[in-house]
Amino acid sequence: LFLKDIRPTLVIACSIPLSVIFAVVLMYFSNISLNIISLSGLALGIGMLVDNSIVVIENIYRLRSEGYSIKKAAVEGAGGVTGAIIASTLTTVCVFVEGITRQLFVDIALTITFTLTASLIVALTFVPMMAAGLLKNPKEVRHAFFEKVQQGYAKLLELALKFKPVVFIGVIVLLVTSALAAYSR
Repeated sequence: LFLKDIRPTLVIACSIPLSVIFAVVLMYFSNISLNIISLSGLALGIGMLVDNSIVVIENIYRLRSEGYSIKKAAVEGAGGVTGAIIASTLTTVCVFVEGITRQLFVDIALTITFTLTASLIVALTFVPMMAAGLLKNPKEVRHAFFEKVQQGYAKLLELALKFKPVVFIGVIVLLVTSALAAYSR
């Protein structure tokens, strides 16, 4: 809906089953059976696996609508967000690989790890390849509301940078107020 085009949605719709199949294959080779625990991990992972693909496809779509060739948009679009999605995925994976969570729920932790790893690989390989085939002629998309929000935020940021002490004092007041409100309960 945000891109006002069905083609990027088709790319994401194809990346989801591919990531799930890839995760199930990894589960098979790790001797993790399909049971309630592993399927719960797969369900949790599915909720998170579209994030990487959405970030990549949006960046490719943006570069394409800025006039980049389709191949250059696909390569630079995926490359531009690679660090961010790897860091995001590894942050989530670390929660399940270390500590008490892994000890208690090995199957669920490994399943989520496999699902997120699969989504990262699919987002960095399959999504740019499919986007290069489907996004040949992107539509010009203008978001008047989003542009107004950006302009308002730029003005607010400019004011905040002009009056740094006032912003700092305001943050301290909010921190103290929040701490007092939490403590009074």
